[in-house]
Amino acid sequence: MPSPEIEQIKAKIDVAELLGEYLKLVPAGAGAYKALCPFHNEKTPSLMVSPARGSWHCFGCGAGGDVFEFLMKMENIDFPEALRILAQKAGVTLSRHRPEVASRKNNLYDVCELATRYWQKVLQESPRAQVARDYLAGRGVSEEAQEDFKIGYAIDDWSNLFDFLRKKGFAEQEIFSAGFTVRKDRGSGYYDRFRNRVMFPIIDHNGRVCGFTGRTLSKDEPAKYVNTPQTDIYNKSAIVFALYQAKNEIRKQDYAVVVEGQMDAVSCHQYGFKNTVASSGTALTKEQLQLLKRYTNNIYFALDADSAGQKATGRGEELIRDMEKEDRVINSFDRFGRLSQFIDPALNYNSKVITIPYGKDPDECLKSNPADWAEAIKEAQSAMEYFWQSVIKNKDLNDLAVKKHIASFLGEKIAKIDDPVENGYWTHEIGSRLNIREDDFRDRVSQIKAAQKAPSKAIVRPQDAARQTAPQNTTNDRDLLIFMRVLALIWMFPDFLAKLGDYLDPEVWIDPVAEDLYKKIILFYTVNNELFSISAAQREEQTIFDLFYDWVKTQAVSESALKTLEQSYLLAQKDFASLDAKEAKNELDTLIRLLKSNYLNVMISRLKLKLDEAEKTGDAASAENVYLELSELIKRKSAV
Repeated sequence: MPSPEIEQIKAKIDVAELLGEYLKLVPAGAGAYKALCPFHNEKTPSLMVSPARGSWHCFGCGAGGDVFEFLMKMENIDFPEALRILAQKAGVTLSRHRPEVASRKNNLYDVCELATRYWQKVLQESPRAQVARDYLAGRGVSEEAQEDFKIGYAIDDWSNLFDFLRKKGFAEQEIFSAGFTVRKDRGSGYYDRFRNRVMFPIIDHNGRVCGFTGRTLSKDEPAKYVNTPQTDIYNKSAIVFALYQAKNEIRKQDYAVVVEGQMDAVSCHQYGFKNTVASSGTALTKEQLQLLKRYTNNIYFALDADSAGQKATGRGEELIRDMEKEDRVINSFDRFGRLSQFIDPALNYNSKVITIPYGKDPDECLKSNPADWAEAIKEAQSAMEYFWQSVIKNKDLNDLAVKKHIASFLGEKIAKIDDPVENGYWTHEIGSRLNIREDDFRDRVSQIKAAQKAPSKAIVRPQDAARQTAPQNTTNDRDLLIFMRVLALIWMFPDFLAKLGDYLDPEVWIDPVAEDLYKKIILFYTVNNELFSISAAQREEQTIFDLFYDWVKTQAVSESALKTLEQSYLLAQKDFASLDAKEAKNELDTLIRLLKSNYLNVMISRLKLKLDEAEKTGDAASAENVYLELSELIKRKSAV
């Protein structure tokens, strides 16, 4: 028999309101609604919702149930997670002794929520937080905005949060698994990851704190921002900052404004532009765009005016185009093997670009004059119009070489537009603006489209770009061999894993198998940290390799990945069994330097090609930007 708590949740949550957060519901008479089912491919609505009965049912695929069944199936989560989410929505307090409340993930959410409240209290009341209060006041962040975004402060202390959470009953492993601590290099124990930082909680679209971004207040701190690492509840590629606060306004206004920084998002909300989310300094991922698609098909990019922000705008637009093509596959699975969010193939993305009037970011514009920001949103251009204005700036359109370059650049953009009306419009329009015969330009676009039948060229991350330019049988093979040697050392010396995540970012792996396995082994270490603090004998004769191999087989990895693991184990026995810890550390340091050098060489070679191309076409602005990037990479290379 259902518990009183579950019945209370069902009574407080309207099934139509919950499904309406995901689906477009249409009245179907007698208080019922209908919608296209998200769990199978259909063109005519067969899913019916009955608010009176608190239930839903699809007559096409047979799926149905109450609010719990829908959320579990839609979000691909288990009952304990659904219970926690819906209890929060309903304002129902769950008994902590319930087994479903005490699941591993729910404990991580609990520790994140408690840390949030603690850091908020520190910010508001502690004398040691005056520096943070001064910083926020200087940035013009109101107390209301601080409350809305649950902003806090981590004081400059090595174990302040850790000690607090331990006193509240959380285990060391739970605190570590949530990403709050780092293992000490020597001896046992942990220290706080976040110190002397203004803390921005990262809240998922269901309202649960799952991670944090910490902005340093130390002038000599090289890492301006530090983020929670990948955990069981935090996957940064699937979270959109401020979406929880913005989603109702996004649905109401039917468009989302995407800014780059978290402070930009906070400022926009503070000044009344509450349909704003942040990309957190990177191009949006496919998962993030699919999440936004639940609330609107209209996305306005408003990234920083510097070159990195403008490039991210272009990458975001290209990713949208690529996703429009993929939307035709309704029941697709993401990289975790979960059923992807349904997207109606009849609805296309509509992306626009906001040109910031002055200043380098929305925050500066708002503080100068909020009316200018409102006007900038109103005057947002279509992505193609934005690309046109950007590429012709300071160019002589009568110069044949310039004209050819612009035709190729915009032809690539037009070739990605699947909608025939929009494609035809821009083919005619750009051809006319360039004074090129429409048939000739249409032929050029067709040639480009044919070339794009190869794997997508939407480059979101540097390592993706490197893979596309790296010879598959040289650079990638070398990368994979280095990775196998790193793994081999880990199997012999598991303690190396404690710091490996700090030494190497996932971006350095050019080979996709290496990148995927590297992310998984870091996650495995985070989830099973206790295994690395006990002796081999205490593991009941099971090696770290055996434990990881058994675990990774449950993570839907490829056969080639398993083969790589098996080869790395044999390599460990062959090359590293006789090494002592000091010799092994020297070997690991050498491999890390070699890996970073290998990655930078690939990126430098790619930029040199881009520089040559820009110089040949006479694109001085692009050449200058590429040269600056190239100089920075060469500087990094010399420091390796």
